[in-house]
Amino acid sequence: MSKPNEKKEVIKKIQKWFNEEFIEFINIDNPLADYQINTKNPNQTICLPKNKIDSIEFVTAIFFTIEDQKAYTALKNNEEKLRIIWELQRSLLEINLEYEVKPNFDNLESIILKKTVYFDNLSKDKFMDTIFTLQRGVYLVELMLCQLRGKYSSNSNTKFML
Repeated sequence: MSKPNEKKEVIKKIQKWFNEEFIEFINIDNPLADYQINTKNPNQTICLPKNKIDSIEFVTAIFFTIEDQKAYTALKNNEEKLRIIWELQRSLLEINLEYEVKPNFDNLESIILKKTVYFDNLSKDKFMDTIFTLQRGVYLVELMLCQLRGKYSSNSNTKFML
């Protein structure tokens, strides 16, 4: 099967699986993607980039509230900051997620979580597991924020990337 036809088949599968699982999605026009959708519950962006012939990128972003940012910068002890961040990094790596801290570790404003899945051996199980893995990553960031603020809940706002 040629790569363009393979992408078309993958797109059909994705739409079918979302319909079967009652996951709402919106098609997004992106000049850098052959196909991109944003999902609701969980909030994620799923993309087939034009520059990749056989992969799907799953992305979500956690944007910190001003309160969360202040709680982080208020930590006077750099060792405590490092411990919290290292625990989060280790946890994200253990569940096989890529991450990017923006703008940097000193000034946390957001964390981008990403996972790439390749077409070979693509199944509904692998696809849905990737969605749930990203969601577990969001929960790990939420736990970090709870630990940071010394609370059992956070005011952070999880949004999907456009």
